[in-house]
Amino acid sequence: MTDYKGKLEAVKKRIKKLLALSKSPNENEAMAALAKAQELMKEYRLNESECLYARHTVKATKRLSKWRSVLANAVAPLYYCETFRSECHGEIYFYGDSFDAFMAGEMYRYLSRTIEGISKRNIRKGASLKYRDKYRLGIACQIAFRIEEMGRAASWGPERETRMLAVKKALENEVDLTTEKMKIGACDAAFRRGVQAGEGISLNRQATGHGGRYLEAGGANHD
Repeated sequence: MTDYKGKLEAVKKRIKKLLALSKSPNENEAMAALAKAQELMKEYRLNESECLYARHTVKATKRLSKWRSVLANAVAPLYYCETFRSECHGEIYFYGDSFDAFMAGEMYRYLSRTIEGISKRNIRKGASLKYRDKYRLGIACQIAFRIEEMGRAASWGPERETRMLAVKKALENEVDLTTEKMKIGACDAAFRRGVQAGEGISLNRQATGHGGRYLEAGGANHD
């Protein structure tokens, strides 16, 4: 079974390369690549989206967490990904190009660990879970704001929109997505403290990604 899985992944990678080659300006080369890709997809009963995209899993919590959702939704578009959550297992998924999905997962892990670390250091031990979560939410919202601000400065353009639409369409064919609007609530003292703490978190650890496609940011690393 393991050998077959490995073989299937290798076939998917080959098909992905052939599909990229099918866009070659050389008409004969493009047609030959597309024909071979279609042949392999038929043989292994694969569709195009299964070869182009993958999901990367990140462990979270079974309890719905606003700050984790805000963070995942901020990170995902930075790497041309969609994100969704498993209610059964509490896992967060990033869906997109396999490398992009992996990078999104790594960025999310780094930022969530950083938020947890700052919360542990700055909030007294006897503080309520509600207070801690509001503090973490403030940090996550500030990170989301900074990522969006960086995106505008970097002029996220038509290429990003096109890629995101393609990923969303492929994901909708695989998963029945439901969206939930998150109410942030009042900006109380814990939330405001979190917003201030989120300003100093470094975003450049994973954001300087492959081929210079991702954003670069400065700031002090708190973790």
